[in-house]
Amino acid sequence: MFKFSSIYLLAALSAFIVTPAQAKPQTFVASYGDDANPCGRVLPCRQFTKAMSVTDTNGEVVVLDSADYEPITITKSISITVPPGIYAGIAVPSDDISGVTINANGANVVLRGLTITGNSQSEGSELSLSAGILMTAGSKLSIENCVISNFSSPDSSNIQPAVLVQTTATVRMVNTVIRNNEVGALFLDGSTADISGSKFMGNSLYGIVSNNKINGTTTTASVSDTVVTGSGTIGIAAIVESGTSAIAKVEIVRSIISNYNEGVRAESQNGTASVSIRKSMVTGSSAYGLVQNGASSTMTSYGKNTLVNNSSNLLGILTTAAPL
Repeated sequence: MFKFSSIYLLAALSAFIVTPAQAKPQTFVASYGDDANPCGRVLPCRQFTKAMSVTDTNGEVVVLDSADYEPITITKSISITVPPGIYAGIAVPSDDISGVTINANGANVVLRGLTITGNSQSEGSELSLSAGILMTAGSKLSIENCVISNFSSPDSSNIQPAVLVQTTATVRMVNTVIRNNEVGALFLDGSTADISGSKFMGNSLYGIVSNNKINGTTTTASVSDTVVTGSGTIGIAAIVESGTSAIAKVEIVRSIISNYNEGVRAESQNGTASVSIRKSMVTGSSAYGLVQNGASSTMTSYGKNTLVNNSSNLLGILTTAAPL
């Protein structure tokens, strides 16, 4: 009898023992939230960092109402979702901070519906270590229905992109607006990007760049059904700065590139830089619509392209190929 009662007593006491909060597959943030809360739908947290800390790997943080949120560093596979009709803004206070930093080996990250705004200053000439979205480690990144704007550095020696990928990750960008930055999207170090249905507007130096200098790697940017327009240097570019076996590729289809000094550029003196373009328009270039620069670069048209209202349509060699 005593043994039986002891078991029930132990069970009753266990019910009152406080245990650490368990990770959840879905957590929530809101303007009225508190980071002391458990980050549930009824008692949401206030900031992404707290919510992420109690979210399962491969889980989701959901925004419940319109508000401003702090910059975040993502250290595991996770999704951040802003439902339609809700504004979730991340305002970056200085040029040495990124809006979203992804630094997690092997992580798969999804960003939906965020508005990320920089502290726009003067233009620079060298790469900054911060961006609207900065990815330095990870496997996959999906950017969906986001707006990223006003990223430029107050230091005249630095360039601050809206999106900067510095690792061999696969990036997917869909239905996203990138506007009024120095560089719209910069892909480095063997990364692979697929950009579709997006708008790059008013980015003052470059719109989209596939750049590489690491031997034995390929950086690729595929651009489809996208508008790249501005008044800056180059709309879309594939550039190999150094590395005899480094490769940079750009593939453009059903897109419009307008009002840059140069519309599309392939440049390499060492490795291989290639651009292929089909069913697209390049217009309003103040210098050249298409530029092929360097013995190791190629510019290839697969047909049904329109070059119009450019100061000059071509600098270098344009290779034509039958449509695939």
